Parts: sequence; structure tokens; C-alpha cells
Amino acid sequence: MNKKMSYGLIAVSTLLASLPATLASANDENLKTTKDIQPVSTNTEKHAEKNETKKISPYDIKLFSIHNLNGFDSGADALYRNFDLTTQLTVDYPYDPYKDKLTYEIVSGPANLGQGEIQIPYGGTIDFSDATTYPDGEYVLSLRSYVIDEFGSLFDTGRVKMNIERVAATIDITGTFDKINPSTITVGSDKTTASNIWKIIDEAGNVVATESSAAVSQATLNQLPEGVYTVETTATLISKYGNPVLDTTTDSFLIRHPESTTSVVGTYNPTSITGTKKITESTLTWEVKDSSGTVLINGTGNTIPVEQTNALGDGSYSVFFTEHSPENETSVSEGSFKIRHPETTISIDKPINPEKVMGTQTIADSTLTWQLLNEAGVVVLSGNGPIISEKQLASLAGGKYEATFTETSPEGETHASTDKFLVRHPETTTTIDRPFNPHSIKGTQTIVESVLTWVLKDESGKLIESGSGTDVPTSLLDKLAIGTYVVTYTEMSPENETHSSQGEFTIRHPETTITVNKPFNPDKITGTQTISDSELVWILTDAQGAIIKSGTGSDIPTDFLAQLKPGSYHVTFAEKSPEGEMHTSTGDFIVRHPETTTTVNKPFNPNNITGTQTMTESELTWVITDKNGAEVMSGIGSEVPEKELLALLAGDYTVTFTEISPEDETHSSHDVFTVRHPEATLTIDKNINPEKITGTQTIEDSTLTWEILDIEGNVLFSGIGSEISNLVELLKGLDEGSYFATLTETSPEGEIHTVINGFQLVSEVISPPLPEPTPPDKTNEKPETNEQPETNEKPETNEKPETNEQPETNEQPETNEQPETIDSGDDSEEFILLHEREEFSYVEYEVFDENTADSSQTIVPASTIAETTKNNASLLPKTGDKQSPLLPLLGIAVVASSLVMLRRRNKN
Repeated sequence: MNKKMSYGLIAVSTLLASLPATLASANDENLKTTKDIQPVSTNTEKHAEKNETKKISPYDIKLFSIHNLNGFDSGADALYRNFDLTTQLTVDYPYDPYKDKLTYEIVSGPANLGQGEIQIPYGGTIDFSDATTYPDGEYVLSLRSYVIDEFGSLFDTGRVKMNIERVAATIDITGTFDKINPSTITVGSDKTTASNIWKIIDEAGNVVATESSAAVSQATLNQLPEGVYTVETTATLISKYGNPVLDTTTDSFLIRHPESTTSVVGTYNPTSITGTKKITESTLTWEVKDSSGTVLINGTGNTIPVEQTNALGDGSYSVFFTEHSPENETSVSEGSFKIRHPETTISIDKPINPEKVMGTQTIADSTLTWQLLNEAGVVVLSGNGPIISEKQLASLAGGKYEATFTETSPEGETHASTDKFLVRHPETTTTIDRPFNPHSIKGTQTIVESVLTWVLKDESGKLIESGSGTDVPTSLLDKLAIGTYVVTYTEMSPENETHSSQGEFTIRHPETTITVNKPFNPDKITGTQTISDSELVWILTDAQGAIIKSGTGSDIPTDFLAQLKPGSYHVTFAEKSPEGEMHTSTGDFIVRHPETTTTVNKPFNPNNITGTQTMTESELTWVITDKNGAEVMSGIGSEVPEKELLALLAGDYTVTFTEISPEDETHSSHDVFTVRHPEATLTIDKNINPEKITGTQTIEDSTLTWEILDIEGNVLFSGIGSEISNLVELLKGLDEGSYFATLTETSPEGEIHTVINGFQLVSEVISPPLPEPTPPDKTNEKPETNEQPETNEKPETNEKPETNEQPETNEQPETNEQPETIDSGDDSEEFILLHEREEFSYVEYEVFDENTADSSQTIVPASTIAETTKNNASLLPKTGDKQSPLLPLLGIAVVASSLVMLRRRNKN
């Protein structure tokens, strides 16, 4: 019923589909196409108004009315209504009856697929503006408008294709101080195919520069005056349908530079010095320099305190104010001033009987006057200028005088300087015959009546000795310690005026030292000398005193020391002074190096590995590594314990002995060896009537021998090699029964490994009974066949080993093993098919040589023999000349190789 109704509604939908042409005449407004649509910015709101859609018209898809709120109307094709650069559509379905539900579904596009139908109100907006949710690409939307009633629902559908492409303009302003005085301004967008045009606008709104490029050139930035600027860039992207999409963004930056000024009030001794700065946030510093450029005073702020400039000495000065902008730019302005005060000086060439008395003035245009006063303070002479002439001085009578020079500046300041002198004075001299270790020191006096004294002091000013006369005693000079001395002669005139002269000399003696940095294997030997201009030589001798090498200087070459052979050495440094004195110092040292050896007594399975060391104080260690270099074991001492060697697994090894000397030098030696042991394997192709018996050996150069033994252990055949040739021919002549094959590998080191396996020779092999019950007459025939193996059990021979004790153990295998039986349903014999079990396999026994007195003796573990004799004592063969040394193992082998055993069921 519902299916039929649905088909009927679909037919109605088909009829409704023919309505658009009829309804279109009444809705011409809805059929108009979009024209003159301008590109829409994808930027933020502040630029949206620049790129608004100028005209938007609806378009009908079937009966759908669609308005593109932005972008371009690209027309329709056979499948879709196409919109380019459109992110917003309003959708309506204005015609009945399909107005119950309006939905859209994204059926293809770069994102948001599989969301199913999304319902919107009629006349609602489909908004794909969010670039994160709806990335760029082409979206195909399926529109549906439903009519829903009690019979189900029908819908009208239409398809829209929206091509979304966006562009985001970018500006990057960089510089050391961000957007102040930037060094780089680049423009671009998030699309590599977009083009950019930028312009720089000043504070007045004037475009000062514009260009279509990716960056503002440095030349453009450099020519900008100070101020705030806006950089604006527009990115233009052409869509795949040829329509432009634009985005404009702006940023701003600041150009500013410091500019200081300096103001000085007054050329001489200024009363005010101030500075200014241009940028409020800048720091203003100042400094005052003298004519040599040396900074005398400095500070921060716009004013230099007057008291600081007044305290400066006379001279010309420069003052600098420096504005430090926040961008670390500086602007320096400069001013200058002079400080001057009268300050005269006086100089008298000699305190007694001067020949020249002079005065100086600080200010060139000052006035300089002088006068001489005698001891009574009476002006004897006076005048103008800087010099009292020699003629005027020579005219003075004997006595004491005071000379005064007075300077008067243009500013009216005055300054006076005075000094005194005598007419007549003593004058002594000092003579030292040589500067080092002198033999003679003399002094002279000018006035005969004067008293001449001398004083000898060391370089610290400490008095050493004093005396009178013209000579310092030679005996005193010979006793002086090393050091620098000053001798002063003083002449005291009769007028109690003195004159002193002095000389300096040095007492020095060679005294070398030697330093050997290590008593063993030194790598540095140095000598010192007391006198810098002495000659320093060294000599190296061996223990017998033979000279090995000699040289000059304070160091023995390190490479030479490194080449010395082991032994004891003696080194001597000698210092010879320029005065011919000599001093020596000596030192001793030993050269020694570790040198170990490694000895392995055998290349295979060694039992003695030793190492040697050169020095008894050294530490000797050993380590054994496998062929991969991995450490297996290690220890300390000159020998690897034998028990450690015995614990090694088969393989190739390297043993290394290392000697570590007390000087932390090391020397290693090594040797290689191999641990190997024979381990043969034996393979019998069949347990019954074998045709091939082969074996393998572990060691390539081992000897491999084989034997065929009967149940009593008699050797029937033997040979060498890994395979018994002509086995079938050999076994043809043997009776039915149990036999054994042995394979023995003997290594070059004399170690032996033997394996043994059993097999049966029978003329007819008894097959196991069928799992289904068999007729009684057939089971009654079986015992006749079962009796044949009884001849192989050799009951007569089993009774002979009763001398080995525990004879009753022969019956235990039948009672303890509980072999698997097959019940035929009556009292016929049951077959116990041991050869059908996994236990039926050869048994391998390893034989060791314990190096006993009898080197051919074969030792079998007692536990194995005990277990064998416990269960199979009756099977042990008798002792005979041709019996194999492996006979104690044959009992187990017989049991392991038994093919069939019969047992009659006990009806009880």
C-alpha cells in the first residue's frame, strides 16, 4: 500500500516539475541573473565596507529561489547553478506544496562531507564564511524542499556549485625596535598566486610612496621624514573562473630621531651650561672634556652644575650633550668654554748661587711682576716679566733671598708664588765603578770645608750602613745580599747647606732551580735562572754518567723526553751570570713503560693462559672475549684460572692481558684460542633392516670411527668415516635379532664422544593389528607369528648376567611400563606396538675421557649404568675379549629398540 502511494506521489512530483515555466511568468523577478557583482573581501570587518556586493539577484533552480550574498553568479550548466567566490547563499522555495522542510547537503567538496542533510528555514542563509570550517575549494550542494503528509514525504531538489577562494593580505614590519624606525617592511598574502600593491600614507593622509612589489625598499624608508606613517597593501587573487578577490590590510610605524642642543653662557668661567632633547622618552647625558679629550666630569640631565665647572682647572673645555633615544640612536651637540685663574709659578735653577730665576703666568694677557727680598724683607730688586736676569742675580751679595712672582688677570684676580735661595752652596757627586756587584764606590765634595757623609739603603728604603769620607768599604760591598741598593753622598757646607748625589747598583748571584714534574716518565723538565741575562744550559746523563743530550734554555724539549729509553737519568741545569759566576741544580727521574705478554699453552682447549708485566707495581688484568668482541669473563692477575677455561663454551676466543702502570700508562697483548669438543651424531634410516647408517662430526679434523655390535657386545664390523658403505651386504650374513651401531668422534685433542643406536634384523615384520576386532580364528593364528621374535629375545643369554645382581628387575619392564594393548574382544594375544610410540627412538650416550692412567678407558656416568642395570640386568652381555667398552649401555639400547612384545591377557 505504501509503495503504491509513494509511486503516486512521485508522479505528482513529475507533474510539479513542469510548473516552473508557468510560474516563471508570474515571478519574473526571481528569474533575473546576477549582474555587476563586485569581489568580496575576506578580511576583517573594518575593510568589509570597501568590497560589498553591489547587486544581488535570485536565481531559480527548478522552483528554488537562491540569492548569492557575495561573489559572482557564473550561470548555470546542465547540472548545477554555479557561483564563484561565494560563501553565503539565501535559499527559499516559495511554491506550495513543497514547503514543509528545507535542507541542504554537501555532496562533494574539500571538507564537511558525510554530514547528511542540514535543515535551514525557508529564506535562510547557507553560510560558508568560516574559512576554518569551510576551507577553499569547490562545494556541490544538494537542495531539497519537502512536502510531508500522512502518506510519507516527497521533495523537489536542485544542485548548486560554489567555488570558494579567499586571500588574506599581510604586512610584516620588522626592525630592532619593532615598528619604530623599521628596517624592513614586506607585504604579501596567504596565496602565492596573488599580487600585491602597497602605499605609504603620512599623518595628513597623503600617499608618499606606492609600488607593486613585495617589499618597501630601504631607500624609501631612509628618505621618510620623522612622523607616523600608515602602510596599506591590497592583495588581489584571480579565481579559477577569472574573477578577482581582494583583501586590504594596514599597519603603522613611526620614524623619529634624536636631536640635542647645547647652550653655554659665558666664554670664560660660564655661568650656565644647558642642553635639550627632542624625544620625550630619550635620556639626556652630558660630559665635559679637556683639550686632550679626557672626560673630567659627566652626568645626566639638561643642566651642568656651575660649581662643578668652576672647580675645573684652567684650560679650554668642550661640553657635549647627548640625547639617547629608546631606539639606541644618539644625537650629540657640542659647546666650548674656558676656565682661567691667575696662578703663577717660580723656579730657581739652584738653591745656592742660582743663575736663573723664572716665573710663569697662567693667562697670557695677565700682568706678571717680580721682586727680590733679602733676609730682612727689604726689596732688593724688582721688575716686570718672567725672568730675573743672570746679571741681576750675579750682582747679589751673599746671603739668603726670597723671590716673588705676582700675576694679575684681566678680571683683576691676583696670585703670587715665592721661593728662596742662597748665594754659595755645596755640590757633591757619586761614582760607582759598575752597575752590578761593584768593587768601588766613591763620592766627591765641592767645598773643602764641607763634611761628606754617605748612606747605603736597600730598595725598600731600609738603612743598611752609613759612614763618612769618600769611599764605601769594599768589605761591606762583599757582604751585601742580593738586591738593589742606593748610595747617597751628602755634602754639608760650612753654612749648613747640603747637597746630595746618589747612585744605584745591584748585587746579584746566579741561583738556578730545577723542576721535574713527575719522578717517572716526566713530560716536562724546566730550570729557572735568577738573572735574566745569565746563560742557562742543561745536561742530561744516564745512570752511568754518559751524556745523553745537552742544550740551552729553561725547558728540555718534550719530544726528546718522550723518546728516552727506559732507565734512570740525571739532569743538571747551570746558570752562568754576566759576571762569570756559576750555579747548578740537579734532578733525577726514571723512564719506564708497561709492556705485557700473553701466552696460551695450546691453540685448542688450553688449560694454561698466563700474562707478564714489566713493573711489579703495575696492575695486570685479563679479559676473554668471543669472536664478536663481547666480553665473556675477566679478572685480575697473571693467570686465567683453569676452572674458568673449563667453563667456556665451544667457540673462538681472544684473551687480552693489560698492564696498567702507576703512571696510568697501559699496554695490552693478546692471543687467540679455540674451545671445541667432539659431538658426533648417528642416523639409522630404518629401525628394522636398515639400509643406510650415517654420522656427523663436530670438528672437521676429528677422526670418525664406527662399529656394528651384536647383542652381546661383540664387534662384528668396524671402520672409519661418516658412512658405513655396503651396509646391506654386510648385514646379509647376520642372523635375525638385535644389533647396535656406534659412532665415535675423536678430536685432535684426544677427547672422545660416542653415540650408539640399535636396530633389528628380521625376515618378516609383524604389522600392528587393525583397530577393529578380528575373528577368533585369525587371532589364534597370530601367536605362531608372535613366537618368532621370541628367538630374538635370547632368554638363555639374559640369565647369564645374573652375577650383576638384581635379577628380578628383568620382569619389571613388563609390569611397570603398562604398554598400550589392543583388545580384540576375546582371549587372543594382544600386540604391544612399541615401534608405534614416540619413545621408539635411538638413545645417545656421551663418553668422556677423564685422562686416567688407562687412556683408553671409557667412563660412563654411574647413574646411567645403575638405571640400565636396574631394569635390564638380564640383558647385559658376558665379558669377552671382543666385547665393546659400551656394553653397560646395551641393556637400555635393547629395550629402546625392541620392536614387538607379546603378552597374553590374563582372563582373571
